[in-house]
Order: sequence, then C-alpha cells, then structure tokens
Amino acid sequence: MSNLNIFYADDDEDDLMFFSDAVESISNTNNAVIKLHIHRNGEKLVDKIKELNSANGVVFLDLNMPKKSGFQFLEEIRNESVIKKFPVIIYSTSSNKNDINRSLQLGANFYAVKPYKFDDLQKMILAILNIDWYNHKVDINNFILI
Repeated sequence: MSNLNIFYADDDEDDLMFFSDAVESISNTNNAVIKLHIHRNGEKLVDKIKELNSANGVVFLDLNMPKKSGFQFLEEIRNESVIKKFPVIIYSTSSNKNDINRSLQLGANFYAVKPYKFDDLQKMILAILNIDWYNHKVDINNFILI
C-alpha cells in the first residue's frame, strides 16, 4: 500500500466524516499516501474516476442517495469501457439480501455493511486496500465484508 485513491459517494455528512477520519488515521498509521475523493450524492463521481483512472484505486458507494442510487452508479461504472473493471464496494447500512444479490448481479466486487465502531471501519478499509485487485475474482462465498 503506497499511493491509493479512494472514491467515496454518500449523502450522509456523519458517514462522510466518519469514513474520512478512518482513512486519515490509516494513512497516518501506515505511512501511506491515500487520497480520498468525496462525492456528495455521487456528483461527478464517474467523471473523476475516468479522469484519474488510477491502477491503485477503489470506489465505495452508498446505496441510498437522493439523486442517483448506488445501484445506478454501479451500472454506470460497469458500462463505461475505460473504468468498467474498477473495484467497487457497495457500502450501505442495509443488510437486505435483495440489495446484496442485486449488487453482486450488477458487478460489485464486495458488499460491506457500514460498521458502527471506528476500529471496525479501519479494519474493513485496510482489508480492502490490501487486496490484489489485479488478481481478484468476485466470489459469492466471500462477497459480504464483515
């Protein structure tokens, strides 16, 4: 883990701050350069991913946003030839099986239920950042991050 781009789309200010604090803490603790790109309601998310097209990047998408849902953004990312293989984590408070199955069908790499504890969020982000995305294969047996 050295230079990483995290794209995070969410409409909840508290969730944005919580996530941002966790990324900053990870960056400080691991001497990593992590650039967090926050997109409230997903505004300009797809354009920014295409612009940076970083090999070391990952997207976290909240499902429930007022303008476009995480599902809609996921579909949009998977339909853009330049970024369609970009790693996408659905990051939601929902643990509904329909949401999980739909995320898998639309091409998400993982589904993560938002943790309530700061340490759990840090562990989850670290686990995702340490994945070898080049060799990663989506597997129904480990699709849900806990």
